[in-house]
Amino acid sequence: MESLLVNLRKYRPRVGSDPLENFITEAFAWLLRSNREALNTLLDCINEHLISPIDIPESDVYISTQENFANKFPDLVISWEGSTLIFEHKVHSDLHKNQLQNYRTYASTIYDNYKVILITATPFQHAQSPDVALCWQDIYHCFKNLVEKISDEHVSWAIEDFLSLLKSEGLGPRNPMNRFSIANYLEAVQFIEQVDSVFKTAQEREWPLQNIGMEPVFKRQGTESRVGLEFCPIVKKKRQWLPGVFCGVLLSGADHGVKEFINNELKLCLVFDFNRTGQALIKNSAHYTRFKADLKLLVDDWEFLDTALEPRAKYNKWHPIVILKPMLPFFEHAETHEKQVDIVLEIFSELQKRLTEQPSFIKLMEELTTTEL
Repeated sequence: MESLLVNLRKYRPRVGSDPLENFITEAFAWLLRSNREALNTLLDCINEHLISPIDIPESDVYISTQENFANKFPDLVISWEGSTLIFEHKVHSDLHKNQLQNYRTYASTIYDNYKVILITATPFQHAQSPDVALCWQDIYHCFKNLVEKISDEHVSWAIEDFLSLLKSEGLGPRNPMNRFSIANYLEAVQFIEQVDSVFKTAQEREWPLQNIGMEPVFKRQGTESRVGLEFCPIVKKKRQWLPGVFCGVLLSGADHGVKEFINNELKLCLVFDFNRTGQALIKNSAHYTRFKADLKLLVDDWEFLDTALEPRAKYNKWHPIVILKPMLPFFEHAETHEKQVDIVLEIFSELQKRLTEQPSFIKLMEELTTTEL
């Protein structure tokens, strides 16, 4: 069996290409080269979508991920005597203009009998009239059926590993609508409005960070997937993340690089945000290093995440420090809007009070707001 790692090591990334598409393509090609049953299963799957099926090869098959079609590069080419399949793979991106036609133009000068196969994440990406258009979940189902039939553990392991890759990247079977979600959807919509209302009301209260010139502004941020109050200093007449201190609810940890720590529950969060100027300044800042060490001790009753150092986090230079705590225990018995506002004020005021009393935070603030780059 060929080595997947060796093939990946030899792979030459192409400018502008998606690394995930490249990785899946190499893993896919390795599986097809290494397992004739997997290759035949793929060809059977393709034949189900062809008016005139191709013959399943009995002779040697050539499988390549590095074919050059006059400086156009299809993801995968499978050739055998009398037939050639040209594959284009997409995950998050769409086809380039005339991409499949460019392959056809070149292939018509080289091959007598060829088919263009498009594999994408969703049917909405199907375009430019390939001979066969599939989704990765179709590939998943084909191989899943195969692995249930074969007894060779070594072969089944290889297929199951590829299936796990597809599933982990959201390219496996689509999840059905959750009955609980259907039943509670309208309540969830109301919850969004209620959370906004709690923090908008809390914005009008008095906060410790205001004593050092950081005023609160309500934010519901889609990219960051968070809702709450953003506190920023005014530098050169503008609110700037030097730093920004965000107090609120983290709805998803993906953007901040802390998805592994969310555990499918809403978390209260205190997040330190830095703009480009701040990012440049903290790189070699002794005040920043000292502040992080002090902060970790200050919030020992919260989950402290320095995403630059935490192995299970993905570093986000805009939001390098994230502090989390489960939301539900604080609000489980708070039945009125006023009580919920009071809880928000109590929780985050206590954290802010600790910050403003910490010399390393004040020194960091002074450095960030007065240093000229």
